[in-house]
Amino acid sequence: MYSAVRVILAIEPRMYREALAFSLRKHRPKAEVSLVGSTEDLMAEEERTGAHLVVANEVPPAARDARFWIEVSEARSGKSLGAEISADGYSRSVRDFHVKHLVAALDRAEEELR
Repeated sequence: MYSAVRVILAIEPRMYREALAFSLRKHRPKAEVSLVGSTEDLMAEEERTGAHLVVANEVPPAARDARFWIEVSEARSGKSLGAEISADGYSRSVRDFHVKHLVAALDRAEEELR
């Protein structure tokens, strides 16, 4: 048996963070999801939880050492959210970030736990 996958969401605006958390909890109810609002909080939460996946507007270098992270572009009016995704050797840039990208990265993290 493996432990639940742990995710930290640290994107702005807060509404985006909350919407992603809601959707993630719906798709993966066993995932442990933490929401934080700053880089300092992100690093403290990552150290406290040992998160498997970090999703942030700016992923700090120390958090990039984790195997799985997603760096989401800052929200701009009328623009799609782009993202850089790194999942244990898998790397991809997307112009229009969707929940399916988040779930795919989470699935890769869960595979590592098994």
